[in-house]
Amino acid sequence: MRNDIGARLARLEKLVQSIIRSPKLVNASLEDGALDVYDENGSLRAVLGRQPDGTSGLTAVNGPRPPIPSPAQVEPVLGGVRVTWDGTFTDSEPAPLDLSRVQVHVLDSADDEPDVQWPTTTIEAASGASVTVAVNHYGPVWVRLTAVSTSGTPSGASQAVEVSARRAVSDDLGNFVVQRENVALGAITADLLAADAINGKVITGATVQTAEDGPRVVLNSARLRAIGTNGSAIGMEPNAVYPYIYWESVDGSNQAYINVSGSNAADANIGINSGTFTDPDDNDTYRWRTFFGNDFYAAERITAKGNRPVGGRLYLGKSSAQLGAGPEGGSLSLARGAASLFATSIRAAGVLRADNVALGTATITPVANKPTSITLTGGNVKGTKFRAFVTPNTSAPGEKVVGVGVTGVSSSGLTIWVHRTNTTPTLVHWMIIGED
Repeated sequence: MRNDIGARLARLEKLVQSIIRSPKLVNASLEDGALDVYDENGSLRAVLGRQPDGTSGLTAVNGPRPPIPSPAQVEPVLGGVRVTWDGTFTDSEPAPLDLSRVQVHVLDSADDEPDVQWPTTTIEAASGASVTVAVNHYGPVWVRLTAVSTSGTPSGASQAVEVSARRAVSDDLGNFVVQRENVALGAITADLLAADAINGKVITGATVQTAEDGPRVVLNSARLRAIGTNGSAIGMEPNAVYPYIYWESVDGSNQAYINVSGSNAADANIGINSGTFTDPDDNDTYRWRTFFGNDFYAAERITAKGNRPVGGRLYLGKSSAQLGAGPEGGSLSLARGAASLFATSIRAAGVLRADNVALGTATITPVANKPTSITLTGGNVKGTKFRAFVTPNTSAPGEKVVGVGVTGVSSSGLTIWVHRTNTTPTLVHWMIIGED
C-alpha cells in the first residue's frame, strides 16, 4: 500500500510539471472582446482584439515619445527641394519598434516650430527615403523632421536645414519645347528678356510695369502711372475728354490735377486743380482752381461737383482786375481810369491815406470877444468839390470858446475862424475832403 501511494505521488508530480511547462492559452479564445495590455505603471499600451470602431486587430496607445530623427539631407531641384532621411536618429538612438512615419516640415524660418497636424509631406519607410517638395518661390526655406509612433506620439523636431528651390536654366529646356499656349499671362517679366529682344517692335494690348508692387511705373493703353514707396502716385490720362496729369494722395482717395481744355480744337487752356476738401460750415465739398483761359486768368474756389464758383475769386483780364469774396462778400474792381470797392464794412489795420483828404492843426491867438482868423495855403487836395471840418481843442466849449468856422475852402487850403472870450491861443483841428 505504501508503494502504491509513492508511485501515485510521483505520477502527480510529473503531471504538474508538464502542465506548468505547457502553453497557457493553447485552447483559449476572445469571444467578441479585447485584451488590454498595461505597463508596469498601469498605463494602457495596447488593445488586442475587437476595437472600438468594430474592427479587430492590435492598436498601440500611449506609446513612448520617439527619438528625434537625424537632420534632413536637402538639395535644390527645379521648382522645389528634395528631402532625404537616412533612417537614423540623433545621438545614435535605435529606431523604435512602433515607428509609424517621419514627417517632413518645410518652414519659412529656422526658428519656426513644426505643426505635427499639418506636415508638408511624410516618409513612410522606417529605413529612410527621399521625397520631393514643390516650393512656390526661390527664397530660402528650412526643413525639419519629426518622428511619429503608431500610437500617434510625435518626437521633437530635428535641426533646421536651409535650402532654396532651383530656377530653370537654359539646359532644362530644349528648343521649341515651350509653346505660346504653355506660357501663362505675365509669366515672362522684363528681367528675363535680352536687351535687344523687342527692338523695333510695337507692343499692343499689354500692361508694362517695372515691378509687381512697391515703387513702380505702370503703362497701358489708357494711362501712365508712377507709384511711390508710400503709395502716392503721379499719372497721365491722355484719353479723357480734357486730358490731364494728376497727383494722387497716399490712400488713393483724392487727386490734384492739371488739365487742358477749350471750346475750339486749337485751344489749350490750362486748369490747375487742388484736391477736394469739405467745408465744415455747409458740409459741401470744394476744390481750388487756377485757370489760364483765352486772354484771362482766374483763381477761384469751386464746387467739386459742377465746378461752380463759390467764395473767394481773383480775375485778371485785358483791361480789368477783380477780387471778390463771394455773393455776400465785398469786391474790389480795377478798370481803366477807375477803381471801386464794395463791402458791408471796410477795415484798415494801419494808417489809411488818400490824396483827396488833407488834415492837420493850426494855432490861433484870438482877439477877445471878436472872431479871429488864420488862412492855410499850399495844399493839393484831389477833387472838384471840397468840404472842410474844424473843431477846437478845448475843455470850455461855449463858455470861453464861443465858436469856430471856416471860409474859402479849396484844393489848396481854407480860412479858420475862432471866437473866444479871452486871448488864450487856441489849437484847432481841421480836415479838407475832395469829391468828384
